[in-house]
Amino acid sequence: MYFFQVLFFLLVPLFALANPAPAPQATISSTALADLEDLVNGAKTLLSQDSISNIETTLTGAATLLSGSTANDTKTLLTEVSGLLTPELVSAVTKLITADTVNKLNDIVDNAHTLLTANFVNQTVTLIDDVTPLVADVSKVLGGLLSALLG
Repeated sequence: MYFFQVLFFLLVPLFALANPAPAPQATISSTALADLEDLVNGAKTLLSQDSISNIETTLTGAATLLSGSTANDTKTLLTEVSGLLTPELVSAVTKLITADTVNKLNDIVDNAHTLLTANFVNQTVTLIDDVTPLVADVSKVLGGLLSALLG
């Protein structure tokens, strides 16, 4: 990270020793200095440990995605799915995916999570199991009544 700063301070005295003759005075505009400062700050950011780590992560992920059969599998999948992505379907899905719809779905999932405890599910299954024969018997009685009435 500080490599360029150290290199700068090491090389400046060497240039001074190599060229002992007085150099003509050069002027650097304040704009050029500001641009140079921006360039150095950009290089510092790019060479920061976080940036280097992010670049390494990105390259590792890309290598994983592009190695083995993943690239071919992805190409095959996209080829097969592309036939389904008609303009009509994309338009319909675009109309469905709104902030309002996402909020409603979020509410539904939150409520379902609260409601569907293991105890509730077990009680509901037991209730359905208990009521099923009763519903079958009531259905037979109603069928018999309708047959008797309609003759």
